[in-house]
Amino acid sequence: MRLLCHCTICQAFNRQPYADVTAFWAGSITLRVGHQIEFKRYRPPPAARRGHCRSCSAPVVEFLRLAPFVQLAFVPSKLFPDQGALPPPALHIFYHRRLGDIADDLPKVSGYWASELAVMKRVLASIADA
Repeated sequence: MRLLCHCTICQAFNRQPYADVTAFWAGSITLRVGHQIEFKRYRPPPAARRGHCRSCSAPVVEFLRLAPFVQLAFVPSKLFPDQGALPPPALHIFYHRRLGDIADDLPKVSGYWASELAVMKRVLASIADA
């Protein structure tokens, strides 16, 4: 699943008007021993642990636990060399925090709980399809 997140934390963390991230099951992401990623939480749990490169400060990965056995990883989509292999963006979330209107046909979800619910619905649908 690919998301466009307009929350203020994503704006600050990515230094862009919104984050374009591709979501994975956290278990499918492996960090190398001795990696140069520094993690930080930008608000109290259940917040995402957001990791950036220690040398260049670029966003690398975020981990978010949605439920006891459901953890996602979000990777900035621009890090993938083959953009054609990525799924198309599914929706905009936290759209009420946008810095400017976006002219596309994707669903635009405003509000904290509505955005969280929209992501959770897609996660649950992917579990049901598995």
